[in-house]
Amino acid sequence: MTMRGIAFIGFLISTQLLSPPVKAQNQMTNARLAFYNAENFFDPYPDTTVNYTEFNPGGNHHWTMFRYQNKLQHIFKVVAALGEWNGIAVMGFSEIENRKVLEDLTNSTPLQKFHYKIIHFDSPDNRGIDVGIIYQPSYFQPLFSQAIRVSDQKDSLFRTRDILYVKGLLMGDTLNIFINHWPSRYSGLLQSQPKRLLAARILKKNIDSICKKNPGASILVLGDMNENPQDPAIQTLIQAHGGCKLHALLAHSLYGWAKGSIKSKGRWSLFDQMLVSSPLLNNTGNLSVQNKSFHIFDAPFLLEKDKKYMGLKANRSFVGFKYHGGFSDHLPVFVDLIKQNK
Repeated sequence: MTMRGIAFIGFLISTQLLSPPVKAQNQMTNARLAFYNAENFFDPYPDTTVNYTEFNPGGNHHWTMFRYQNKLQHIFKVVAALGEWNGIAVMGFSEIENRKVLEDLTNSTPLQKFHYKIIHFDSPDNRGIDVGIIYQPSYFQPLFSQAIRVSDQKDSLFRTRDILYVKGLLMGDTLNIFINHWPSRYSGLLQSQPKRLLAARILKKNIDSICKKNPGASILVLGDMNENPQDPAIQTLIQAHGGCKLHALLAHSLYGWAKGSIKSKGRWSLFDQMLVSSPLLNNTGNLSVQNKSFHIFDAPFLLEKDKKYMGLKANRSFVGFKYHGGFSDHLPVFVDLIKQNK
């Protein structure tokens, strides 16, 4: 880590710990929502519920309590830096093993002062990884939550992460949130693409059911889509007819270091995305997206030199099976929602 990165995170954490109390809900005018693929956020204990044992004691990744604690501190630093003075209102995660890692994150680090609550369901993924969220009750009050299964009737062996749906009140106004981690490209782009199209169709079906009841619903879709905005599954959501119109938000690098949220073989991709329904863009509701865009959080402490392809890349936890000791192979993304004073 560079001296600039150390100074940056030291400042942010110190201001977090000395920050003033969170405002009362009726005084809140903005809230920050974020998403982070935490890359193999496993605890160090045996998991007998799945066949994936790479992170069990003695597994090929040689995962230990020391490495887990290091990972925990890294994720805490990210959440603290993202949250600035008042903390993140809602933060979604992917590649988490279970509820426990979120409990450790919110209860065993200085984040405990924000009194975060957790929403999590176990997914049927073959690796045993899930999606989940943490939220501040002073900002967000859940009304309903559901794990939406992504299954393929033509392939009974297919297993992937559920889509997490949470409906709640953000600063007093209703917001529908969908947390995603779509099937990866590990088996190849063309071979895996139908699975992401399947996830997109299932997501769209659930969004349409909301819009049928309330055409003016405020909807935020976020997650690791394993697709760029121009790719087929994302376009399936954007170009779909009927129901709510979804819009892919423009992404801006916060510090100007990254050209995407993940880099592979020298090429940046924007796999971590945010899409919203029209009311969040056209100010017809009480909530709206600040600057009609979201940000890639590319703080210097999350990056390192890309010695092979030049430039910078995400400072990840693992390179293959080799422990690298960094944060994640993805960069976090966030959006600021503003409450209109109408």
